[in-house]
Amino acid sequence: MRILFVADQHEYSLYALDELTHVAENTFSDVTMLGILPRQLIPKRGCKGGLFDLGFEHPLIDALERYRQRFMEHWKPEECPYRDNDFRYEWFCVEEGHYEQIKVCRGRLKDLRVKIRFGQPVAEVLSAVDEEGVSLVVLGCTYGPECLWQDDPAFPRKLVNTLPCSVLLVKEKEPINEIHACLDESTITQESLELVNQMAVIHNAKLNIIALTKGGGVKRDVYAWFDEIYGYYRNRGLDVSSSFTEIDDFEKFITERVQNGLLALWMGKKSLLDRLFQRDSIEHFIGTSRTSVLVLR
Repeated sequence: MRILFVADQHEYSLYALDELTHVAENTFSDVTMLGILPRQLIPKRGCKGGLFDLGFEHPLIDALERYRQRFMEHWKPEECPYRDNDFRYEWFCVEEGHYEQIKVCRGRLKDLRVKIRFGQPVAEVLSAVDEEGVSLVVLGCTYGPECLWQDDPAFPRKLVNTLPCSVLLVKEKEPINEIHACLDESTITQESLELVNQMAVIHNAKLNIIALTKGGGVKRDVYAWFDEIYGYYRNRGLDVSSSFTEIDDFEKFITERVQNGLLALWMGKKSLLDRLFQRDSIEHFIGTSRTSVLVLR
């Protein structure tokens, strides 16, 4: 599993980094930290591979360096799966007929990358997800119902609505002591089930499983499926409860019942939320939630 951490230089990204660290530790995932800058800042000098000096300073570049350092400091040096611990000298081909012996590091158990991309933010994240085979994107946003990025206010909601993979949207300073996991007839993957399990374990959170229904009930075969999901989490020792909520009352459910913790939404191809609401409505739900949001795909 690879996690993509999309970050800027503002404080909410620091809160999201701490959440990323716990998820990466519990899932033993590879991690990429990504910052995005405007295309007009692309260095004028051409890049043909190899070492390269960006040639300018920017708060985001400094922030990414701090995030990497903070991420690495979470572990004891001898226990960190992202630390290079095998140094050796190997021959490097500078060009045909020209070789140099350089010191390289090997032995890392898990991969940690830090990257800068230049361009339109949503498009660049989509490209990174596709190129690196990302399973989960983590990013932060402002606290409360606004769900904003300082330099691009609508970016978090646009990203959650566009990405083909799961997204964890971390609202700053918001503790996760309860998880509201909303299920319907959409496809539920084993990876998404386990991700909710990991979030509950990380935060020692109570898990509320809510079946979203339409027209007074769910199909008879879905009841058995819903019981299986409930049993899956009970067998893992979680504090879990279950209930049913009409899809037409979903916004009321968010504003009245989801006051703290984490709102988890399955948004598969057959999802009632995806079929019954326009895309801007989904963005509205994400913004309406005062809690962090986990969109599962």
